[in-house]
Amino acid sequence: MAGALVGGAFLSAFLQVLFDRMASREVVDFFRSRKLDQGRLLQKLEAALLSANAVLDDAEEKQMTNDHVRKWLDELKDAVYDADDLFDEIATEDLKREAGVEPRALVCKVWSFAADARRSKLGDELERVLERLESVVKQREVLGLMEGFRERTARALQTTSLVEESGVFGREKDREAVIKLLLSDPGEKNTSVMAIVGMGGLGKTTLSQLVFNDGEVKGSFELRAWLTATALEEFSSSSKKETENLNQLQLQLKDFLTGKKFLLVLDDVWNEDSNLWDAFLVPFNYGARGSKIVVTTRNEGVASVARAVSTYPLQKLQDEESWDLFAKHAFDQHDFEARTRLEDIGQRIVKRCDGSPLALKTIGSLLRCESDIRKWKIIAESNIWDLPPGKNKILPALLLSYHYLPPQLKRCFAYCSIFPKDCIYEKDQLILLWIAEGLLKQPNDSRTLEEVGDQCFCYLVSRSLLHRVSDVESSFSMHDLVNDLARYVASRSFFSLDGGNAHQVSSGTRHLSFVRTEYDVASRFRVLAGAMNLHTFLPLNVGHVRFYEYNLLTDEVLHVLLPTLRRLRVLSLSHYLKISTLPISLGCLKHLRYLNLSRNESLIRLPDSITALYNLQTLILAYCRSLIELPSNMGNLTCLHHLDIRGTSLKRMPLGMNRLKNLQTLTNFVVAENGGTRVRELGELGNLMDSYEDAEIVNLKGKRYLKKLALEWGSDDNIMQQNSLNVLDKLQPHLDLRELTITSYSGRSFSDWLGQGSFSNMSVVRLESCKHCVSLPPLGQRPSLERLIIEGFDGVTSVGTEFNGSNYIPFQSLKYLEFADMRSWKEWACFAIETGNLAFAHLQQLCIRNCPVLSGGLPNHLPSLTVLSIGKCPKLTSSLPFAPLLRKINLDDCGKVYGVEPLLNGTELQDMDITDLSTLPLRFLPPNMTRLNLRGSREIEVAIHLYPFLLKFSPLKDIQLLGIKNLEHLANSDGSSLLLHSMAICNCPEFRSFPAGGLAAPCLTLNLHDCRHLKYLPENMQALLPSLQSLTISSCPQLESFPERGLPTKLVTLSLSNCDKLIIDRKDWGLQSLCSLKTFSIGGEKNINPTSLNFRALHSLSSFENLAITGCLKLHSFPKERQILPASLTTLWIYVVGLKSLDNLGSTTSLGLSSSLSDLFIDQCPLLVKRCQRKKGKDWPRVSHIHCIVIEGVLVT
Repeated sequence: MAGALVGGAFLSAFLQVLFDRMASREVVDFFRSRKLDQGRLLQKLEAALLSANAVLDDAEEKQMTNDHVRKWLDELKDAVYDADDLFDEIATEDLKREAGVEPRALVCKVWSFAADARRSKLGDELERVLERLESVVKQREVLGLMEGFRERTARALQTTSLVEESGVFGREKDREAVIKLLLSDPGEKNTSVMAIVGMGGLGKTTLSQLVFNDGEVKGSFELRAWLTATALEEFSSSSKKETENLNQLQLQLKDFLTGKKFLLVLDDVWNEDSNLWDAFLVPFNYGARGSKIVVTTRNEGVASVARAVSTYPLQKLQDEESWDLFAKHAFDQHDFEARTRLEDIGQRIVKRCDGSPLALKTIGSLLRCESDIRKWKIIAESNIWDLPPGKNKILPALLLSYHYLPPQLKRCFAYCSIFPKDCIYEKDQLILLWIAEGLLKQPNDSRTLEEVGDQCFCYLVSRSLLHRVSDVESSFSMHDLVNDLARYVASRSFFSLDGGNAHQVSSGTRHLSFVRTEYDVASRFRVLAGAMNLHTFLPLNVGHVRFYEYNLLTDEVLHVLLPTLRRLRVLSLSHYLKISTLPISLGCLKHLRYLNLSRNESLIRLPDSITALYNLQTLILAYCRSLIELPSNMGNLTCLHHLDIRGTSLKRMPLGMNRLKNLQTLTNFVVAENGGTRVRELGELGNLMDSYEDAEIVNLKGKRYLKKLALEWGSDDNIMQQNSLNVLDKLQPHLDLRELTITSYSGRSFSDWLGQGSFSNMSVVRLESCKHCVSLPPLGQRPSLERLIIEGFDGVTSVGTEFNGSNYIPFQSLKYLEFADMRSWKEWACFAIETGNLAFAHLQQLCIRNCPVLSGGLPNHLPSLTVLSIGKCPKLTSSLPFAPLLRKINLDDCGKVYGVEPLLNGTELQDMDITDLSTLPLRFLPPNMTRLNLRGSREIEVAIHLYPFLLKFSPLKDIQLLGIKNLEHLANSDGSSLLLHSMAICNCPEFRSFPAGGLAAPCLTLNLHDCRHLKYLPENMQALLPSLQSLTISSCPQLESFPERGLPTKLVTLSLSNCDKLIIDRKDWGLQSLCSLKTFSIGGEKNINPTSLNFRALHSLSSFENLAITGCLKLHSFPKERQILPASLTTLWIYVVGLKSLDNLGSTTSLGLSSSLSDLFIDQCPLLVKRCQRKKGKDWPRVSHIHCIVIEGVLVT
């Protein structure tokens, strides 16, 4: 095949890497030093690889129909991986010598002997690899693989802009038809199901999105929700384990949906379990008449088991519509000549796509900018169109798009299979991973590998193999079918712990990914025992899986698993809490290129052995807030390109940083006070200066690759302010800079370059703690500035025209603006007349906090503002800006601001948080208000009893009343029902009672804290709060009892603490009537005794799963009666308790805890912690069977 479209076989790029390695100086020197038959071993290796390379094109095509060929390619790939690892080890030994770490004369002979031993071992391993390669190559004749080099014309990767989505073709009639079905007579049932059925890639999701966001549809349903298939499958998985969980979910959904007209879309559903569907649909039948569930699926059987009343079969696009979609992606809209010349052959290709929008888009993108008609004929006549559908059901159009990728891009695309479906990943992160895995070839020109990676990424996007997520510039994802293709071509070398078959893990598994969970226990990783050749160990966060702010990782991964993975090139341990130290063995991972330790809050130091990672290119330590120093020999890491130390507590930089000649990214450079490392040592790498001369040497203006720059001055006030300005003058960066941070600058004014509009790419500026500055730079002239933070300018008294600059329309692109800690700032002179009210036209968020003397001058019109937050500005008397799109407002101690009422009248306002405001009109609430938070607002206390009358006419769902000192009671004069979902009354010491007759809110979560005079809960809770899900009561010492008729029976969570009269000496909790109770927490009682913990009533509750006992220091033992733990219990928390042992928690027949218990958490219980030490404590045999054990915040299983 000819032309620029053909890139060659997947493995050919890998083999080229090996050929380059074999010709390298370090490998040639190695073979000479070994005297391996005067290089014959190297010649044999090269001959075997060339023989394999000769048939790769034929093998890659035949693998699509011949499983034996596919297996042969996998075997060859394994052998090539092994050879690459060995050549990399040879290169690493050479890097080690260059780093000058050989010992001195005393141990020189020992060192030489060890080096000879290593070289001998490498030679032996290379001979074994050669034997394996020769064995694989011999099979080529048996498989009938043919030599032949198809003509290929190399071309540079296109760097054109990404293809813009400008519309959907041919689906208007479908949209109207589906909307008509949605809004039609619902029939006999309140809720009905309709299904959109069609093959993959037809646009079912796109059609559903069009319908879901249609204005008429929005106005016809009170609630709308969207679920992906992955979320439904998780529901399916959990329900099969425990039917009680499904029952709980049913009850919650029923209560939430009762009486509401809703639209639910379930996208890309596969599950055909009729029993599951019957159970799943039950609670949805309680919605209001006309409620609809839309299911999109490739399988008509799903529509049947889902009891779909109507099915809409989505058809393929018609010829004209197909051509329009194809042409949009294949042709430049202004190139009419090419479109006319290529239309005939293009129509043939369109027919091959068979009306599939995904196929049309992908093939159109493949041919974009390709004007040679011969190349179009290659696509039109390819045999791939005629391949029989395999079990993977990969679209031929997608296979074609992949087939014609250049070899390097094939490897890059296959690597994307490491990300699961629904995963959103960052462009820059993926490029660094490609580089670490050696997937990008070093260019012969002046481009960096990062720039090559950027071109590769843009090329995959232009081929529609990757697509941007929403309007986020740097976030991307894959269509599910494209992800299937990536997994198919990646084959067995990639593995995911999430849903992968454990039997597929072997020595041939090279790349591992998994989705982080809150507790990543040892048993999760034991499947990796045979995967000793892993190159990638990559934990991920995925959109549909709950993201935990902190995660715990078992020590077994650090100390047992990682030391065995000697071939790792990518290692991430980010977002794991409680990793305070790393094993010394980390330094043995000599192939490592990418190490991400970010957001490890407990990490204090790195082991010195990390400086033996001579191949390391990327080291990410961002937001390791406890990290205080780097290893002293960081200069050994001469291959380091990127060092991210944002958000750390480093005191100084180690000596020798000037040796890092390849460093491209250095987020901070910390200069020690009174000496230590000087910036001069960094030369061109520095980004912090302490003198005029050093600044001049650095030449930041010449660093065109610098994208982010942080400049921080020390705290020495003796430095001349004028000298600081001279330094800043010399620190002018390249015009391509995107982000700039200046901290603790000591000058009175800024350099002229800071306000220059020629910085057309600068989108983020942070100016912090510049206490001597008396004016702000003219940042309004920056055309691309989107985010601006100004903090700690003690000398600024007024912000005016100097801030806007000379532009007629300043701050054209600004979306986020924050002023904070401006102690002397009195006035903001926005000069709206001069700017025609066009300044800040695109501002979406405005935050002003802790400006104690600011009195006025806020902008009067912010047409795009959605979030306004003003706090700790007690002198403010200005009118608030008119903001018709405002959705959220936060006012805290804002003096006597006025203009609040027009904001409250806005139709978009949904969220209001008010603290210590002098005046606030509460005559009405905005029509769409859903959340109201009132804190200590003195003038509000008088009228608070009126709130039920106000709330019943709004969709308010959440209300918090915090710190309102004089609040005594709530009243609801007409007894009408509220729509509240949650209510919190906290730190209201005078609060005594709820409305007489109870609090009528059918669906409610109630939190009561520090209400010291509260004696009674709402009356008749069972009737008035029938759907109460959660009840939390703490620090209410006068509360004596539950309501006479008991608590609502649908209560799921009950938490009690520091309620002496309610808890002490209570023997009967009445919990047996709470048939839905899942979680019970009791704590904070100094004098609690074992009799109060007699929870026998819990044994009758099949739903009960979680028990927490906290803050009971005088509780030394459990009741002597055994079987205190219900058989259904899965999680037990014991925090700050005086327990001496776990005696009496076992059953009558066993000393161990319940076999159903899967999670045990013990914290601040010194005696118990000692007894439960792993393999040492006396109580360890009782708990060792538990899947997840966390002691003192450390995961021990």
